[in-house]
Amino acid sequence: MTDEIIIALFQAREERAVQAVSAQYGAACLRTAKKYLHTQEDAEECVSDVLMKLWQQIPPAHPQNLEAFIITLTQRTALDSVRRQQAQKRGGDHTAVSIDAIGDTLSSVETVETTLSHKMLTEAVVRFLDTLSDDAQTIFTERWHNDTPPREIAKKFGISGVYVRKSLMHTRRKLIQYLDKEGLL
Repeated sequence: MTDEIIIALFQAREERAVQAVSAQYGAACLRTAKKYLHTQEDAEECVSDVLMKLWQQIPPAHPQNLEAFIITLTQRTALDSVRRQQAQKRGGDHTAVSIDAIGDTLSSVETVETTLSHKMLTEAVVRFLDTLSDDAQTIFTERWHNDTPPREIAKKFGISGVYVRKSLMHTRRKLIQYLDKEGLL
């Protein structure tokens, strides 16, 4: 089934649209969600959330590239889930852990400083990604998170290779400026 037919089904509010997306893009969504969530159950729940969000968003929205729209929505939903999980860990119902217990979990090579630095950098990059347009975010994530070569990104989303390379260059410059402003460079 083509993307245009699926979008038309969504606009007609037919439940077959959800089934078609699940059949056509479900595996890609699950792979994307697993990269962020790491457990099968959390990833499956994320995909279910994405299908519900598609049902809510597509009648007003008309995505040019349905696959990119779905993958970006999956990434954002997975990241939101990670943020909720981290918030629960910070102040939820977990009991305090002793410093010795924390020290035992860190490898001898890692230090608290490097672990904290890595976490701060990761959180800053996630915040930065939220500032990007859907296209720039998808291209950047495909290239640097999924290790997809620019030529394949262009082919996958039906855009020119020049556009992909320019988008990556522009996004890298913005990321460097953002990290510098955050004091992480």
